[in-house]
Amino acid sequence: MGKELAKKVQNYLNQFSNRLVRDLAWAIASPPLVSGIIDNTTWWNSKDCIREFNACLPALLKLEKDPSALIKHLGQLQSQRLGLYFEGLIAFWLKVSPNYQLLNHNIQIIEEGITHGEIDFVVRDLQLQKTIHLEVAVKFYLGSPPSENPFCWYGTNTKDQLGRKLHHLRSHQTQLSHRYQNHLEHKIDEKHCLIKGRLFYPFNISTSPAGVNISDDHLRGRWEYAGNQSNNKNIIPIEKNRWLADLNHNDILECIQSGADSKGLNNIRRARCYVKYSEKNKQYNEKYRIFFLPDEFSFPN
Repeated sequence: MGKELAKKVQNYLNQFSNRLVRDLAWAIASPPLVSGIIDNTTWWNSKDCIREFNACLPALLKLEKDPSALIKHLGQLQSQRLGLYFEGLIAFWLKVSPNYQLLNHNIQIIEEGITHGEIDFVVRDLQLQKTIHLEVAVKFYLGSPPSENPFCWYGTNTKDQLGRKLHHLRSHQTQLSHRYQNHLEHKIDEKHCLIKGRLFYPFNISTSPAGVNISDDHLRGRWEYAGNQSNNKNIIPIEKNRWLADLNHNDILECIQSGADSKGLNNIRRARCYVKYSEKNKQYNEKYRIFFLPDEFSFPN
């Protein structure tokens, strides 16, 4: 089911040549990392995302013809950090969705000069007539056995762990609207959470899925130590602003023409994301994502 859904989603995204529009479509359609009902909070599943993508498809096709509104919206972001970029995509999605009304965004909870946190979104579900507190995140983690332990999944900064992120979302972020209801203009009926991204599994090592509540359909990648890589053909490094939707032919061609594919792995000094691509009939296609790590990189015990 996971591979089938991934192929289905990629077919959805391939119709968008504009990278910003494709990233927006990815932010909506891609499968979440976590799903289920956890601590009275609904964590979106793949069916929720596909249903919302289909509802937003007319707006996305319109943007593909004229992306100026999306470009203007993203140009107003205070930073190009990946997390803020993703949040900006979600904000735009909620504005064009026929199913939701965006009521509030980035509500800071401050009492007596102390900031207790920030609520990402308050939205109105127009179908259910309910007001929802929605928390969102995009994360990319590398797994170290035992993979079923969420605390054994690390960001490139190993202080960032999947287990810690989930605990923070469950125990703090999603609880803000309950603890500080007096700070909100609207009564919250439900709490929802949407976390997307990709989990990178050790290369050529058979591992089980990453624990309870991890979506069966979550996006996967691989990681490997750079010193173990014997074939550098058709591999290009990508910067964080390309970590969301798969690269298409023009994206890969742009990276090649910039000289990205000539950057070898011999002197790699930090964990870095690469794309393995195929070439057929002068057309490039992304095959998979892989993180290469410097040989001295070690996961915490």
